[in-house]
Amino acid sequence: MQTDWSAIYADVEDFLIPGLGLSAYDRSLYYHLLRHTRLKGRDSAMFAIGPLSKATGVSDFKVREVIRALHQKGCVCIEDRTRLGHKISVLLPSEISGLVRPTPRVEPIDLLAIDFFANRQHLGAILARENGACFYCLKKLSHETCELDHVSPQKDAQDNSYKNIVASCHGCNKAKSDRSAEDFVRLLYRSGTLNDRELQLRLSAIESLRAGHLVPELAA
Repeated sequence: MQTDWSAIYADVEDFLIPGLGLSAYDRSLYYHLLRHTRLKGRDSAMFAIGPLSKATGVSDFKVREVIRALHQKGCVCIEDRTRLGHKISVLLPSEISGLVRPTPRVEPIDLLAIDFFANRQHLGAILARENGACFYCLKKLSHETCELDHVSPQKDAQDNSYKNIVASCHGCNKAKSDRSAEDFVRLLYRSGTLNDRELQLRLSAIESLRAGHLVPELAA
């Protein structure tokens, strides 16, 4: 299986370096060691202090200090020390025990700032909230037959928030006109479209809607 080095590099930058608090010196030496071990298909290699100092542009003393720091932080392992140098193995981010990947911050959605009426963009979310039925008469709907309606008429308030927009069938959308939602469901009850239980459920739903309790789920 081919190693995805672009993903590993991203993990080093976004995950390993901030997670272990690597300094600029740590980072430079880690990449050099990584280049001459894992990128060549080897877990470890022998490194002499002098060549490392020359390659990274820092003093011999600083190289020794950084190697110890990387070993203590767990991203490399000093396997042996000889007169020829240090035998060092390099660990990838996924191999470091206890290294916790930071959780990406998700900005909260301001539902009240979203226009649920314009362009039918959020029709699916509104229809799902109504369980695929007309908010008023409970007739089953599809995306094609669904219309969006203002519970409080537009003449009373220009409110396109989720607290005022519902899924409606064409018949109810046309018949409701400028009536209040409460008056309209009572009209449906008197015409026999709704029974006693359904009337009470619709009145309760209207109250819950206006209170902001019927929140549609938006896709991430």
